[in-house]
Amino acid sequence: MADVFKALAEPVRRSVLDLLARQPLNVNQIADHFPAMSRPAISQHLTVLEEAGLIKIYKAGRERYGCLHRHAFDDLQAWLGKFLALGVPVGEYGILLNPENLSDAEALTQPVMLQAMLSRDARFDGRFYIAVKTTGIYCRPVCSASPKPENVLFFRTSAEAVKGGFRACKRCKP
Repeated sequence: MADVFKALAEPVRRSVLDLLARQPLNVNQIADHFPAMSRPAISQHLTVLEEAGLIKIYKAGRERYGCLHRHAFDDLQAWLGKFLALGVPVGEYGILLNPENLSDAEALTQPVMLQAMLSRDARFDGRFYIAVKTTGIYCRPVCSASPKPENVLFFRTSAEAVKGGFRACKRCKP
C-alpha cells in the first residue's frame, strides 16, 4: 500500500491515471499530454505506477500501452472505505469517528468535543455540553451559537454545567 501512496503523491502520475481512466493509451499518446516533459521522464512515471500496481503496461506490436489495473484500486477502495464509513462530515469541520465509539465516554476527548462543536454534529447531541466562559451560558453541540474555542469548557451533563455556574442557552434550550 505504501507504493500506491508514493505513486499517487506525484501530480503528474495522478494526471496519467486520469488519462488512462478514459481509455488505454500508448506511451507516446500519454507523453503528448505533457509537452514540457521528456519521454524518458514519462517512462519513469509509468514505471512507478506499474511497480505500485496501479497500471499494467503491455506490448502490442512495437507499441507499449498503459491501462489501469483494477486490483490496486480495489485495495485502495477497501482501505479508504473504513474511513468513509465512519460518517458523513458536516460542514467545514466535519469529524470522522466510528459511531461505535460514540457511546464510549473515553472517546469524548477535548479535541473530539471541540470538533463536534465546530461541525455542529448532531451525533453528539446530549453526550456533552458546551459552556461559554464569556457569556456564562451552556449549550448543546448543535447550537447555532459560535463561541471562540478558547472561551469554552466542556461538561458531560447539564447538571455539571449548572453546578459550574452556567445558565441554559435560550437558543438551543439544553
